Amino acid sequence: MVTSLSSASRSRPKKPLRIAMVGHAFMGRAHSNAIRQVGRFFDLPFEVVPQVVVGRDPERVEAARQKFGFVEGSVDLDAVLAREDIDVIDVATPNDTHGPITMAALRAGKHVMCEKPLAMTVKEAKAMRDLAARKGVRVALWHNYRRAPAASLAQRIIARGDIGTVRHVRAIYLQDWLASPDSPWSWRNDRALCGSGAHGDLNAHLIDMTRFLTGLEFAEVCGMEETFTKTRKDGAGKRRPVDVDDAFAFLARFDGGAIGTFEATRAAPGRKNYNQIEINGTKGSVRWNLERMNELEVFRSDDAADCQGFRTVMCMDGPHPYAANWWPDGHIIGYEHTFVHTLADFVLSLKGRKPFHPNFDDGVAVQAVLEASQKSAASRRWVKVRA
Repeated sequence: MVTSLSSASRSRPKKPLRIAMVGHAFMGRAHSNAIRQVGRFFDLPFEVVPQVVVGRDPERVEAARQKFGFVEGSVDLDAVLAREDIDVIDVATPNDTHGPITMAALRAGKHVMCEKPLAMTVKEAKAMRDLAARKGVRVALWHNYRRAPAASLAQRIIARGDIGTVRHVRAIYLQDWLASPDSPWSWRNDRALCGSGAHGDLNAHLIDMTRFLTGLEFAEVCGMEETFTKTRKDGAGKRRPVDVDDAFAFLARFDGGAIGTFEATRAAPGRKNYNQIEINGTKGSVRWNLERMNELEVFRSDDAADCQGFRTVMCMDGPHPYAANWWPDGHIIGYEHTFVHTLADFVLSLKGRKPFHPNFDDGVAVQAVLEASQKSAASRRWVKVRA
């Protein structure tokens, strides 16, 4: 874990680590904030520099450059990849472009941080993973929720055996931005651009979080999906087909005998970003909810009989993961900080080759579960997960 910034380390000159970010919409906004903030709160071996933001439209790129604080803007990705002074390519674009951009960056010998899901298919994800290994560069997947302090604490609790052997995983991710049939069409409603709907958008997070928290691998899955609104109007008022799921649920069996239930929807009125996971073991349970991201609910069976019950731990004190890098004990942090933590750990991993997760191996594993669940929903049968 990254340690607090010291006055001595601030005085030492550091080698610059220049980042080129491809894409500048919602995820670009989150990533660029992390790029600007990470060196101000974490003691890192490099000076992180927001060097270039890359896009397709010159006017929008220049606006993003000014707003997000990059040194340069560019509409020529090939030229950026050819530059020797660019160290890291940050892929913050729609799903269908992750593979082509990442492969080009890897061929250029760049370190890569890629948005989730890693790819459109398991085959594509494996090609990305294998090329990264051949090139000997470092890669990361922006599954940022791992690095909420409370989620990281939950992983620590489970790993040291506090709740015993894991038996159940219960995970849901609920949003409502597509609950209304009048909500506009976007690229997230087009299978050719996104691969799937709520499944790849939301279940991908649940799958990664489950692997992170428990250390378990998915053995087989049984899924179902539904598209409630079959067409939507685009920005020009034209009706466009919706060929991805609005909601996707699946059952899972894990290696070792544990079982799990997973549900993702973008059509749950009143739920804005309700991402909750509960893990039940033989000796206790933990539960985390993104909408209360600084809190972790913990139950221990070995507590005294007259004191048993879930307790809520505020995970913003010095001993908790990442907390010492921010504010005094008990002062909460937010969504954007999980991106800062992810980038901080990745930058630290570049010095001394310290392992970083989630990497593209993890991306392949998540993609395998996504794909197996889709096959199950189509066939209405249990399907084995093969990464």
